[in-house]
Amino acid sequence: MPERRRRRARNEAPRTRTRPLAPPPGQLVHDLIEHTPGVAEPETQRQPMESPVRGPLKLLFLDLDGTLTDGVITFDDRGDQRNFFIRDGLSLMWARDLGLLPVVISGRSSAAAELRMHDLKLEYYFGVQDKVEVAERVMKREHASWRQCAMVGDDLPDVALMKKVGWPIAVLDAVPEVKAVAHTVTRARAGYGAVREVVERLLKHNGTWEQVLERYEAR
Repeated sequence: MPERRRRRARNEAPRTRTRPLAPPPGQLVHDLIEHTPGVAEPETQRQPMESPVRGPLKLLFLDLDGTLTDGVITFDDRGDQRNFFIRDGLSLMWARDLGLLPVVISGRSSAAAELRMHDLKLEYYFGVQDKVEVAERVMKREHASWRQCAMVGDDLPDVALMKKVGWPIAVLDAVPEVKAVAHTVTRARAGYGAVREVVERLLKHNGTWEQVLERYEAR
């Protein structure tokens, strides 16, 4: 090989086999989250940390289907069935014991849901057409104002009550109209710990969360 050609070969950069570029850093995480129940998408994890109200909250109103459950209803010859998340129920008992009264208001009646309400010893109203009217009756009895109430919802029947309360909260998979009126959107989906997340945050606001930790020696 002539000297000039050998010199050019030595100076050429080595050829490399090209590989497909890796996806952007957030892409794999996003794909995983889409198929992982109960996990928030990245943009929903940035929530306003300030409380919209001052002073302790007295009442926590909650929808049932799609808020306390995953929104799935099954039927067989014995009636309807629903899935409830165990940590949601435990947290509602903490709330009740620490001065934040949970009240479940649902537009549907359900024998299965009634069993769960009795199990947790929760106040509930089923087959309700006007959730605001029911909430007002409870508030009058408890001597509470709208600013002392929170509401967790997921769908259009919850909007009117959410507009009234001091702290409106939407679950992660709520419809856009509900999220639009909410001050807070949970990181967890309904039926996968959204209510537990809400209760923990409200008890911290009320200054009583430490009592829960002390109860279980978890401080």
